[in-house]
Parts: sequence; C-alpha cells; structure tokens
Amino acid sequence: MRSSQLRVAVSLTAEESVYQQAEAQAAQAAARKHGFQLSVTYAQGDAIAQSDYLLSLIHSSPDTRPDVVMLEPVGTAMVRVAREAARVGIGWIVLNREVDYISELRAITSAPLFAVTTNHAETGRIQGRQLNALLPAGGSAIYLTGPTGHPVVQAREKGMLETKNERIQCRPLHAGWQESVALQVVTSWMRLPTWQELSPQVVAAQNDFMALGARKAFDQFANQPRFQSKVRYIGCDGLEQHGQRWVSEGLLDATIVCPSLTALAMDVLAKQVAGGAPAAPLILTQPLSLPSLGQLYPVK
Repeated sequence: MRSSQLRVAVSLTAEESVYQQAEAQAAQAAARKHGFQLSVTYAQGDAIAQSDYLLSLIHSSPDTRPDVVMLEPVGTAMVRVAREAARVGIGWIVLNREVDYISELRAITSAPLFAVTTNHAETGRIQGRQLNALLPAGGSAIYLTGPTGHPVVQAREKGMLETKNERIQCRPLHAGWQESVALQVVTSWMRLPTWQELSPQVVAAQNDFMALGARKAFDQFANQPRFQSKVRYIGCDGLEQHGQRWVSEGLLDATIVCPSLTALAMDVLAKQVAGGAPAAPLILTQPLSLPSLGQLYPVK
C-alpha cells in the first residue's frame, strides 16, 4: 500500500455534533501533514445509511475507491462491512469503539486494521475521583449520561462507580450528549416538587455540553428559596475550544481531556504504511483531569 497520496475515507456519526466536527478538523490537519487524500462524510445518526455508503465505496472501481476506511460506527461495529473491506484489500480503522474481529481480518489481508478509542473506563474513574475531591465527606450529585445502552456511556459509568465514594449519592438523568437536551431534562426534573430532597451539590456529566446545559438549567432556578447556589459542574472530553475553554472561564469546574482519535489514527496509519510494524489491534488514548485532582477543592 502506497504512503504517498493514500486515499482515506472518514465516516463520522453526525455533522451537528461539535465533537464530531472537531474530529473531522483533526483528521484534515493530520491528513495534510502526512500527504493523504481525505474525504469526510457524516452518517447523520443512521447506521443503515452508513453501512450502505461504505459498501458502495468498497465496491466501487479500484481506481477511485479508498485505500483505507476510518469510521466511528453509528450502531453496531459493522463486522460485515469490515470483512468486505478486508476481502478487497482496503484498510479498516475503527474509532471510539472496541471491536473483536481485528485479528480475524488480519489473517486475510495485509491492509492496516486496528481500532483507536479513548480509555472510557479510565475516563469514568477520573470523574469518580473528581467527585471524591469535590465531596470528600460525601454528598449528592446529578449524573448526566448519554444514550442508554451506548458502549461509551456504559464504560464511563462503570468506571465512575469503581472509584466514587459510596457516600456520594448520584441521581442519573439521560441527556443524549446534547446541551439542549440536558437543559430540558434538568429543567423538567427541577420542576418536580421533590427535586430539592436530593439538593445536588455537583453535576457530573459524561460530556461538557451536557454539563453546560445543566448549568443553564440551574441558573433558571437561582432565585428559588433553599436553592443550592454552590453547585459545581464537571464534564468530559475537554475539547480545546469548548470544555477546556469553559473551565478556564469558570463555566465548568473541571473536565477530562481526551486526545483526538482521528489525529492519532492518522499518525499510526502513516507509520505503518511507511514500512513500520503493524499497529496494535487496539490503541487506547489516556484521558487527563483538567485541572489536576490536587487542584480541585471541596464544595463548601
């Protein structure tokens, strides 16, 4: 497989997602660095459409089809599509998902085949430690999650529960990754007569946008009697122009910085096609707390 002008097709999940937009920009910058020809498309949240589109690329003319497909799957891990790519010698790189078929496909092709994902369980563990730093004597928190059943949601929640102090009570609310949904969900919950029984001191969200939406919801109730005015807000992902900036501006108290997956995947791909050893089947990026755990002070 040639390294010069390698054709890479990147398929992401939804164009309206700021996180996906950031991953597209990182992919474009990395492709320019390595001299790759890049195309980026979005599946708009439709797993069937994503599968059909990728199959159409794989079955197109050898003169025009991509050398490598890089994708974040909308639904399943797309093993059937991956097998078709391997069968015709197209590389297959999975983002943000652990898959169990890489070794099987490497037996039938020498094309690059690997997965790159954040260590989501460790992300959850870090957030559990952030909660402990904010509530060392215990307390209460709202825990905002993404879509039910999503593997990232499950891994982050499991990791958080592994490290969270048992004296911290968490009330889970599903907010689907989006700021607007988090605003609506938290607002609706706060209109219930029983919400103050929890009296949350911290909002912990599985991404920064949900944390910001929750903050906007709480701001609407700031003048109510017995309102807990010292609520702290912590999120995940830590995009430079969003979560990291919101922490520096004081809109969020903490985030967890997760390195770009597309940028790392492009670097690993470039090394392999330049003659390096095959990449590990699974590459995990390591998240970091921002600020560090030692810089988080307890809720007063």
